[in-house]
Amino acid sequence: MRFRLPDWAIYALILGMILLHASRATDGVAPIAPPPLGEALPDANPFDASSIVDLEPGASSTMGTAFSVDEQGNWVTARHVVDGCDAVGLLNGALRAITVDEVVVSEDSDTAILRTRWSREPLPSDLNSDRRYNEMGYFFGFPQGSPGEVAASLIGRHQLITRGRYNTKEAVYVWAEVSRTSGLTGSLGGLSGAPVLDADGEVFGVVSAEAPRRGRVFTVAPSSMTDLMPSKYDQADGQPIQINSFGTQADRYRRERRIAQVICLVK
Repeated sequence: MRFRLPDWAIYALILGMILLHASRATDGVAPIAPPPLGEALPDANPFDASSIVDLEPGASSTMGTAFSVDEQGNWVTARHVVDGCDAVGLLNGALRAITVDEVVVSEDSDTAILRTRWSREPLPSDLNSDRRYNEMGYFFGFPQGSPGEVAASLIGRHQLITRGRYNTKEAVYVWAEVSRTSGLTGSLGGLSGAPVLDADGEVFGVVSAEAPRRGRVFTVAPSSMTDLMPSKYDQADGQPIQINSFGTQADRYRRERRIAQVICLVK
């Protein structure tokens, strides 16, 4: 007597395989073990290695990433994304842009506040905890103008020297890439301004620059963010992030419009 699965069981099996494939495609990463945590990251000092970023003399139309930091319509992005723009907006879907009423740039770091009338739930933050070598960071945004994310391991501090359109010198964190969204290759342009979240799902940095050939990402240090942040910046606990499924969390934040794409227009 030959055993035959009922039709409903076959359909359920096929559906299960499709859903499994879809979830893996969404996460976009193969199973990875995070590196073991190292000792605490030391304080910044004048002898830290330096990296130089040369900006074009004038601003040009570009795109980046921003994230909500309170329920009064304030967002944070990277200064170099919005400095010198004639108009700035946040994309709310493919065909609608929210006008940014005011851009407030930091004079000391690559950060800027965008003031809007578009209120979204803020991302939780942790700007005061000590950080450790090999700690994982997760960068959620719009690299190359499309949804994407990167996981990286903290390897130290640098001094980032920005020259050209404006001049700054600031302490930044340096990260070594561990994983990316499936299919994302090349430059991470468009991820500038994205939040850096720790394993607890709490913001403690902003993506500032990259060194593509070395697989390095530079982010604004938490100490450089505190003065610019709204006084009521959300301190609530975040949702833990796993290295093997961080794409799912990134997708949810983008769907909720807590992370949005920034557009800078120059006439």
